[in-house]
Amino acid sequence: MDRRQALALLAALPLATRVSAQTRATAKHRVALGRWGLLIEPGGTLKSWSANGSGREAVPAEPVLGLGHEQPVDLFTLYPIPHVTGVVNAVVAAGAAYAVLGNGQVLSWGAGGYGHLGTTPLEEFETRAQPRMRSSTPQPVAVKFDAVDVSSKGEHVLALARDGSVWAWGRGDAGQLGIGPLPMVNYKTRSARVENFVPYPVRIPGLTDVVAISTGDMHSLALLKDGTVRAWGENRYGQLGDGTTINRNTPMPVAGVGNATAIAALSGSSVAVLSDGTAMAWGTTFVNPDPRRLPAPVVGARGLRSIVGGGAHVVALTHTGEVMTWGNDAHYETGRGPSNASAPGLVKGLTGVQSIAASPWPSAAVLASGRIMTWSEVRPWHRPGSNGLANLSPSPILLWLDGLEQP
Repeated sequence: MDRRQALALLAALPLATRVSAQTRATAKHRVALGRWGLLIEPGGTLKSWSANGSGREAVPAEPVLGLGHEQPVDLFTLYPIPHVTGVVNAVVAAGAAYAVLGNGQVLSWGAGGYGHLGTTPLEEFETRAQPRMRSSTPQPVAVKFDAVDVSSKGEHVLALARDGSVWAWGRGDAGQLGIGPLPMVNYKTRSARVENFVPYPVRIPGLTDVVAISTGDMHSLALLKDGTVRAWGENRYGQLGDGTTINRNTPMPVAGVGNATAIAALSGSSVAVLSDGTAMAWGTTFVNPDPRRLPAPVVGARGLRSIVGGGAHVVALTHTGEVMTWGNDAHYETGRGPSNASAPGLVKGLTGVQSIAASPWPSAAVLASGRIMTWSEVRPWHRPGSNGLANLSPSPILLWLDGLEQP
């Protein structure tokens, strides 16, 4: 069963049954990656770690760690996020993080000036004339809806609801929220005006039957249950796949994609996995840097089941439990050794993979054994063959975190 089918099945369950299914203990950890990391533990508790430093010294706990304080913490060390349980999905974005709980609630924490925490109610925004911009403690977003997934890379956020609708908040100046023209804010203490962001979740009008979502830096994707894909937001690289380079502020059909099972939005491109296990891509990619306004097959990509996108590289899980990667490899993002492996190919040594994660920096794979492997930017250490690049690994190695016991 692929991610699209699993989310569709989950969305069809009654709420009580779905909450039980989402919060039931799982056998494996899952990770979300960025300059920081999140570890979703079996049973739904959450831990975080910081990789945002160059030395061995303790650093202030940035709000994105969600620890409820900003006292010094050790780098590459796991810390429990207090009072957060029942987590079913989580994501690390630009300075903020998000989690979906089994009861459908979305939590956010971190910092950001575009309202992308989503925790500011409209009435408060109209009165204070500024969004809540910083919280080191996870807080519910300002509008309640029954969420099953969340996605964010930059400064806007999408959340998928159980009924197949999509909610959006954060930065919207390129149309990436998909809600049409940004709303007028009727401030109590200043003149009404239109801002370039929305600090509370808004349902995207007319977008229904969605089973998967994905955000790039400035654009968004939605996969519908009929296998078609919708795209909106920035389009200067052709990443919306509608044959133009015109930004769109409402969801538009991606041309020529009708049997997709998974999607991934990257910085300036988009990818869809098709029902036959192949992939199509559009926008600007490392392999094809010229803007591609319409989807085209990714030569060499086959046997794919699910997919995630980093900044300019792709990590895909195959039906046989292997990992296929392609794209930018300047910092060994493909995990296939020091050979500048930008075209699709399998990552050696990864078998029985259960889940994958990617960011513009490191990527990771969780194996059936429970081991978590990572590559590209890693915890600095000196090892044979590293060529002096202590913080880069061209091939998968064990994720090394203090407090994480690897099988």
